[in-house]
Amino acid sequence: MSQNTPSTGESTPTVDQIPSEPLNILAQSMTTLVRKIQDLRHLGIEDSHITLPKICVIGDQSTGKSSLIEGMSEIKVPRSSGTCTRCPMEINLSGSKRGEPWTCHVYLSRKYMYDGSGKTIRSRKSHSLGPWVEMEQEDELFTTITDRAQIAEAIRCAQLAILNPGRAPANYLPRRNIGVENLDFQEKFSPNIVRLDISAPGFPSLSFYDLPGVINQVESDEDHHLIKLVENLVKRYISQDNCIVLLTLPMTNDVENSSAARIMNGIRGAKDRAVGVLTKPDRVQPGESFTQWLKILEGNKFSYDHGYYVVKNNHDPSVEHSVARQEEDDFFRSSPCFADLVAYRNRFGTRNLQTALSELLFQQIQACLPRIIDEIKKKAEHIDQELSRLAAPPSGNVPFILCKKLHMFKDKVHSQIDGGSRQYPLQKLWNNIAEDFKLALVMTRPTVKLVAELDEQAMDIDRDDDDSECKIVKFSTKRKLSDDSPGPSSSTVADGAKKSPKYHTEHFARFKDPACMFKWEVIRELNEDSASAGIPKLINPKAINELNKMSVAHWRCPMMIFIDESHKLAKKMILHEMKEVFVEYNQTVLFRELEKIIKTYLRQLYVEHVAHVEELYEIEHQQPFTMAYTQLDQATANARKFLESKRLVARENLYLTLQGFPKNDPRRENERKKLGVSELGVDEFRREVEMMAKTRGYYEVASTRFVDSVCQTVHTKLFSKCRETLVKTIESELGIGDENASERCNELMSEDVERQQRRQYFEREKEKVLKAQEWLNTETGTADDEDEVMGDDEPEVKTEAHDSWH
Repeated sequence: MSQNTPSTGESTPTVDQIPSEPLNILAQSMTTLVRKIQDLRHLGIEDSHITLPKICVIGDQSTGKSSLIEGMSEIKVPRSSGTCTRCPMEINLSGSKRGEPWTCHVYLSRKYMYDGSGKTIRSRKSHSLGPWVEMEQEDELFTTITDRAQIAEAIRCAQLAILNPGRAPANYLPRRNIGVENLDFQEKFSPNIVRLDISAPGFPSLSFYDLPGVINQVESDEDHHLIKLVENLVKRYISQDNCIVLLTLPMTNDVENSSAARIMNGIRGAKDRAVGVLTKPDRVQPGESFTQWLKILEGNKFSYDHGYYVVKNNHDPSVEHSVARQEEDDFFRSSPCFADLVAYRNRFGTRNLQTALSELLFQQIQACLPRIIDEIKKKAEHIDQELSRLAAPPSGNVPFILCKKLHMFKDKVHSQIDGGSRQYPLQKLWNNIAEDFKLALVMTRPTVKLVAELDEQAMDIDRDDDDSECKIVKFSTKRKLSDDSPGPSSSTVADGAKKSPKYHTEHFARFKDPACMFKWEVIRELNEDSASAGIPKLINPKAINELNKMSVAHWRCPMMIFIDESHKLAKKMILHEMKEVFVEYNQTVLFRELEKIIKTYLRQLYVEHVAHVEELYEIEHQQPFTMAYTQLDQATANARKFLESKRLVARENLYLTLQGFPKNDPRRENERKKLGVSELGVDEFRREVEMMAKTRGYYEVASTRFVDSVCQTVHTKLFSKCRETLVKTIESELGIGDENASERCNELMSEDVERQQRRQYFEREKEKVLKAQEWLNTETGTADDEDEVMGDDEPEVKTEAHDSWH
């Protein structure tokens, strides 16, 4: 329905042409769809994801809202005791078979629980309804009446029951609450609902909510929080995208003064779903300007997407509805202010408003029903996934079921340790950690500073020829080295210009540089300190032994990182498999015991494993040794060749720099070719080069052996033990092999109260969802296109979870 558009008098039916049964205005297709929405709402299917189409009547106090409700539903609401404004009221109209009596079932619909602790009495962002905390919806039948004259009393009593949550509802049943008006309310406001399900022959399926009137004043300061509480409740309803907002505005006040209008205008999108209802047109004083109301009807002022309607209700509760409607028709036909507004006659009167609301509700349901069906399907998937984790305790042979689960767990542990499948990645992940451990020892192997301070003195440089083209520049040793070599690749031993390999993980990222850097002078001094009687200046085996010890001293740190990460990975994978197998019992004593036993078991393995590898490290560090002579000789020869080459290049660079050939000088390479022993002199550190080569050779052999030994312990001290003894340890610690095995198994697999309540909650939700899907799929209605909307599939709760329900 679009914004107000004048229509011609000829095309608009007169009041006399409107059927005499004012509520018989919906086609059968409308009736079917609206009934489905009513059924879904009463089923309790609504939540933060599923919001059903609804009509909500809002307005300030004393704006004629109660009279409007009476006019649309043909019931009498309470006019005394003030209870009609203290809790919402849901009115559901539906048609019954011809000859059946008018019937009204009154329900107490509780979706909020009162928190009497006093901590949340004020409305906050996290508790917008103050002390009222949302809970699972409960609908309780309060009373059933078949006499229309009793409806006002039944509503009043039901509201008193809602406002006194600490007392039994039976105390407030009609005819049992003599003098109840004198009782104090336990609560002066409640978001819980009085629900009226009214059926009669000729009634349509139409639903709407009468929300409490927005208030600006309260009787006492202690009730001031109710102002914000009512406002937040109204916002909660009308902010839903599927809510049609019926805003009542009395023509006795300016629209600018409406608090309800202010609240609605602050909700994004609410104006697009709003219908304005102007009430009390008979109280407009003669002589008052009618201009603002005309502009509103024309859509030029305070416009809403669905425009405005004007209704006139009789405020005398004793007047019959048929009489009130006739008086309304006569008023709009004869009133000087409205008689001439022929173009807007289809927007005058309660009957026209009923017709418009019915059409709007029908359109809203048609538009959102596919999305509702989809959201219910997603909810079903989520519920099924939750229930898969919350299966009921076994009722059969409990020891057999537990043993079967443990056997499944054992198979999964074996599969992880044996590897060979993408489904069980433990070995693949562990191999990456082992490769990184090996690489860490390569990256941290010892190196040496290639140029010594004594190298300059050994070089034959002509310092007396002042006419030389190359001026000799004196540098400190430190300065000379930095000019010669901008980085460690030329001043220290490096493996050429190859790109450094990268780690698979971040665990060993700190190990990127050599753990120690020797100097030729230090190596010489170490050899001299180890000298014994005999021929001097020979390489002393004790010095080599000491160099070897110094080279491997740093192995402990990467070793412990490797052991730690190996155990963390095993623990993660084993606990993962346990949780997968025992997911149904994740809130039982069994689950907690399994987790505790596994962690204790792995902790003990870790302590034993660390003690073992610590011993391996001490052996390597305290006593260098190898019988792999061939490998050692080959590694030493390779290291000697490498060091001699690097050492020669470094000495050449130093000589050329001293001769005045900067690094970027194009003559530098030609000059390099001319250099020989006569220029460079004999290498004063050739013996130290040999010593370093022996140390590097031993490091290569020993590090390979050490990596193999430590990795082998992971298999023997961790993987193999988990494979062979973990489940046996679990069975022993659980005590399921004792004489009272059956009682012990029942004790372990019994669920706690919290888990039981959670499972029962999801079982109830599943029942609701299945019923909702059944209704939506089987009740096809009369519209031809409705079958296409609803679908023909059987109701089903699927097992795949949807992200939006997590």
